[in-house]
Amino acid sequence: MTPRIDIICAAYQAEAFIDETIRSALAQTYTKWRLWVRDDASTDGTAERVADWAARDPRISLRHRGAPNLGVVAGFAWLLEQLPDDTEWVACLDADDVWAPNRLAATLAAAEQAIASGAGRRPLLVHSDCRLIDAAGGELAPSYWTRAGLNPTPTALRRIAVQNVATSSTMLMNRALLDHLRPMPTTGVFSPDWWFTMVAAAFGEIIAVPAPLVGYRQHATNDVGATRGRIRDLPDLISRIGRWRTGGERLRRDLRRMSTQAATFRTRYDRELSDGDHQMLRSLAALPDLSFLPRKVSLFRHRLRAEDGLLRNLGLLLRA
Repeated sequence: MTPRIDIICAAYQAEAFIDETIRSALAQTYTKWRLWVRDDASTDGTAERVADWAARDPRISLRHRGAPNLGVVAGFAWLLEQLPDDTEWVACLDADDVWAPNRLAATLAAAEQAIASGAGRRPLLVHSDCRLIDAAGGELAPSYWTRAGLNPTPTALRRIAVQNVATSSTMLMNRALLDHLRPMPTTGVFSPDWWFTMVAAAFGEIIAVPAPLVGYRQHATNDVGATRGRIRDLPDLISRIGRWRTGGERLRRDLRRMSTQAATFRTRYDRELSDGDHQMLRSLAALPDLSFLPRKVSLFRHRLRAEDGLLRNLGLLLRA
């Protein structure tokens, strides 16, 4: 029997992009899906645009519109709770991203191959690479993984707790992972996709599909490629020097949020974690409160990776 995929989308102020996003779902070669959208108190025409699509296609449902404004983490947590009892697979779709036509088919095929190889009933998360696109849909980079200097493996919790490897719109999760996610904390979580990936790393399996199946839209606040990866040319070097001077506080803020998320994860899954994972998460949670030298030592142990290169690792140690 062909499985159905339930797609969750938390939308806020997405009127400029939501039509293109929904059209990319409608263009999927895999057609057995349902799209559940939560409008997070948008003041533009986001809810009206989704309602218009829902009136034309019964697979699309606007599950909530208007107040309260929950934010992205609580919005996704709400959507997870609203999924019907017969949900088999869950895909995520950000309201400004664009799927390639084979996005669902390719990730489901990878999931089914993993199950055939023995993944069984364990939590399973499949994700893919993506293209970086600008607000107008123009391509900024053909590969997020390459632009960000990101290796999607290995996927042990020790690694995933300090660096997410998957983006929301590329994800496909099985029922076992959904059951393990619910209930999802609505505070103390850095981002939904990072949380989903941590749960899969701790209790199941993560599969990476090496194909750019999503157009991952970049805005001024989420230009993930701008300071990542190897230096490409002189303008890139100059740009990074400028960001070096202004990015220290953002880096320290992100490290604090990472530490808070580690503490939240340890509390949520207290009885299920191994002693080693407990100790690792405890160390990450304590990082912001450490004095200068112990903080650098802890960062060296947990956060530095050879794949990031000498300059980036040095920058992290100097500014954090």
